[in-house]
Amino acid sequence: MDTPPPLDAAAVTTCQRLAGLLFPWDLTRALELALLKTFCLPSISALLSRTGEFEQRPRKRYDDTGLMVAELLRHGPDSGAGSAVIQRLNRIHGHYAIANADFLYVLSGFVAEPIRWLERYGWRPLSGDEQQALFRFWRHVGARMGIADLPTTLEQFLALNTQVETQLFASAASNRRVADATLAMLLAGWPPPLRPPLAALLRGSLPAGVSTSLGWSPAPTWLQRGLGLGLRVRSRLVNGWQRLRPPHRSRFYSERPTPSYGASFQLEQLGPPPLLERLNSPRWHGRQRRIGLTGGIASGKSTVGRLLAERGVPVLDADGFARDALAAGSAGARAVLARYGERVQLPGTAGAEAAIDRAALGRIVFGDAGERQWLEQLVHPLVRGRFSAELERLAAAPVVVLMIPLLFEAGLEELCSTIWLVDCDQDQQLQRLMTRNGLSAAEAQARVAAQWPLARKRPLVDVVLDNRGTPEQLNAQVAAALSP
Repeated sequence: MDTPPPLDAAAVTTCQRLAGLLFPWDLTRALELALLKTFCLPSISALLSRTGEFEQRPRKRYDDTGLMVAELLRHGPDSGAGSAVIQRLNRIHGHYAIANADFLYVLSGFVAEPIRWLERYGWRPLSGDEQQALFRFWRHVGARMGIADLPTTLEQFLALNTQVETQLFASAASNRRVADATLAMLLAGWPPPLRPPLAALLRGSLPAGVSTSLGWSPAPTWLQRGLGLGLRVRSRLVNGWQRLRPPHRSRFYSERPTPSYGASFQLEQLGPPPLLERLNSPRWHGRQRRIGLTGGIASGKSTVGRLLAERGVPVLDADGFARDALAAGSAGARAVLARYGERVQLPGTAGAEAAIDRAALGRIVFGDAGERQWLEQLVHPLVRGRFSAELERLAAAPVVVLMIPLLFEAGLEELCSTIWLVDCDQDQQLQRLMTRNGLSAAEAQARVAAQWPLARKRPLVDVVLDNRGTPEQLNAQVAAALSP
């Protein structure tokens, strides 16, 4: 992925001072509120509910988010530690179909909510320069995460946040489930008799529209005013204490013990437990350079593979291995024929030499996610075995290309030392696919939708080859990427 220019040091230093020295408690609360507000978008709450992480492991999910946000602020997004956090976030998010608009709203909350919180409850509001630094910091994080259409000014960021909250917040059962699980987690350490009044206090900090979207009854006006007064008094007292004894060390969330990990944690511990093994799988680190070449269907992978082969680089083709896995007479073909029978048997073939009608098989699996999953579970291990055998055969080659359309979907990243993505627009994909395979628009759309979208893959790769231009331009990009 193309890396944006480094963030200016002034923005990093300002945000570190705000989050670590001046307002550690306030900014933690503001970011908690920002994340709670994301549950008011049914598109976000439905995804979170499907993962089960909030219902099953709300404390870990909460601590993981807090720790990664704190480490970004503590070290800066361009530091080694900050870059590792961003890479971790991208790998986690890559496993889920998250809309770019949802990414934008979440990011906007990291700017808007601290500004609002300190205006209402802080011992002073953020200055104009501090607001701009906060905006530049989180916009840069968004760029490093591959989020598209990022606002270019603070005013645009704040307007986006307000627009989403006023126009798109809506009630949904998934909102309530995720919010209830989060509230129960926050109150778990308190004695049971205190939990109802504390829950009322927490709800009292929410605007009425947020409470309604979460399925909660709005807090009484007197409670909201009383809570606001209490927060402002607390802030003044803290400020007075800091004047007497200025803080000499930072107090980031990641520098304090957490219920999930105790006094210390490792980045490799963060993330949904079902994904940890895959998230922590290392890339290939041998002497051989192994290029994982991926992209969407009809994005131009074969063209790039041919360009690399013309330069003398061995190219291992997962599609070719998959065809071999279902060749007539193979164990894979017998399994497919046993499941689907004559519907997928190529006319004119029979018995031990019965062959698969690939077009008929494609219509079945691209029209039914369950059948596609069954076929992938059959074919992927066979393809992985071929890769292992071919890589052993080519052990002396300095560079090998592994052309794998479903590289991320199949979890084959650990075979590669670097990953290239052939990128294009979805309209180009559809047109190429209809022309190449003789498909209808609906059939082509179903095949594109069966894979991860290209936008989901971009933040996870090392090199993006833009195939929107001419063949000469693509050839030049390949040459540049291949050079040491």
